[in-house]
Amino acid sequence: MKLEERLELLKEELQKEDFLKSKGLGNEIPFWIFDYPPEKELLLRDTIIKIISNLEKNSIQVLEIDLFNICLEIIDQKISAEKIIAFEESKGSEELLKKMKLMLKPDILKSAIQQKMNENSGFQIIFLNGVGKAWPIVRSHTILNNLQPLLGNIPLVTFYPGKYSGFDLSLFGKIRDANYYRAFRLINTDNVSQS
Repeated sequence: MKLEERLELLKEELQKEDFLKSKGLGNEIPFWIFDYPPEKELLLRDTIIKIISNLEKNSIQVLEIDLFNICLEIIDQKISAEKIIAFEESKGSEELLKKMKLMLKPDILKSAIQQKMNENSGFQIIFLNGVGKAWPIVRSHTILNNLQPLLGNIPLVTFYPGKYSGFDLSLFGKIRDANYYRAFRLINTDNVSQS
């Protein structure tokens, strides 16, 4: 099944009452991963905009969280771009990456996402995207683990540029992210084509 076909099925699934009410999950958390070929990123971004618009027309509110943008907001509050450039020039890229990871610890990201949730009300679904852009500073399995206590029964759909087997994540289809088995693969189809 091509990505475009999966996206059409996704549009339908997100409007179903069972999905919105997290029914039929057997007390599991309503975390979903929609994996896709990373080379289809631009198609996915355009489709997400259309999906959100369509859902809102049907009175279904979506809170969209771009993980990369949250990272930029946190970093911007802590240090200026000029200081980041100077740090990288003096200490190197590896040291800068270590410093960024310290500034973006899971608890800090969790608090920033909680703040986004508090600033918005009435949403019935959360879309988490920007996962590929935030790597390697932030690992998606770490974020998902830390979000579990926050969401209750609100479905979280993570748009993941890579592959999710239902047991492990492979970012860009090449980088093994980690084992993660608490989410369901959204639009789980056999023989999914990467075209």
